[in-house]
Amino acid sequence: MKRIGLIFLALLLLFCAGCSTKAPVAAKPEAVKTAPAKQEQKQVVQKTTTELTLMKDTPYATPAYVYKASVEGPAVMVVGGVHGNEPAGSLAAQKFCDVDLLKGTLIVIPKANITALAAEVRTLPETGDLNRSYPGKKAGTPAEEITYEIVQLMQQYKVAMVLDLHEGYAFNTEEPKSVGETILPGKDDISTILAIDAMEHVNKQITDPKKKFSVLANPIAGSTAYYANTVLKVPAFTIETSSRQPLEDRVKYSFTIASFLVASQGVIAQ
Repeated sequence: MKRIGLIFLALLLLFCAGCSTKAPVAAKPEAVKTAPAKQEQKQVVQKTTTELTLMKDTPYATPAYVYKASVEGPAVMVVGGVHGNEPAGSLAAQKFCDVDLLKGTLIVIPKANITALAAEVRTLPETGDLNRSYPGKKAGTPAEEITYEIVQLMQQYKVAMVLDLHEGYAFNTEEPKSVGETILPGKDDISTILAIDAMEHVNKQITDPKKKFSVLANPIAGSTAYYANTVLKVPAFTIETSSRQPLEDRVKYSFTIASFLVASQGVIAQ
């Protein structure tokens, strides 16, 4: 009888030991429980597309695309092609026409200065410089009229963030007078913090130190981002790649930074 009792006690101890070794597996349900939440945040929703024409019935007519998700959320504007000799900004902006939305509204103006893009020059003399023309005028130079219409869109959709995609002529790390490979955030703290995060994000893909991005201050007066940040008081950024990079890389890095910033608003997935 005593022997049977000892055997029973030994079996009981083994059973308890077995239970204790399997206890850490209980952490898995936590991971399983959180997984659906992450997937839900990244769930693509239906969107409607509205194509508008800025400067309609003029030689400067250019498309603006408004993508609205079926889930309410903030509006973000992406502008490219402000300068015609900076094609990467235009091409990177165009890529946003193909992204899926999670919520909110995405406004894309990929060819703001369409005549300069066609001529492959910074801007045409008769047009003026869009990057110095904000907030624009209803009746003014072509540059002032284009920027005026862009401002109307910003106000109509109550944008929560604005991005303007450009190119510099060199690497800022080698030639400080050039803004190539930099992000210029608005003057507010949120813009600065997001710019630093975006810089760290893109620099993980770049091995050559001279090609790494840095953060400078701030968008130039009269520019898209300057107006959005100082007048509308929303986070805004000028993103500058370097024309010394291959076009493919310029487009890639411009889009990488811009999509990181748009995703920070929850409009698209990261």
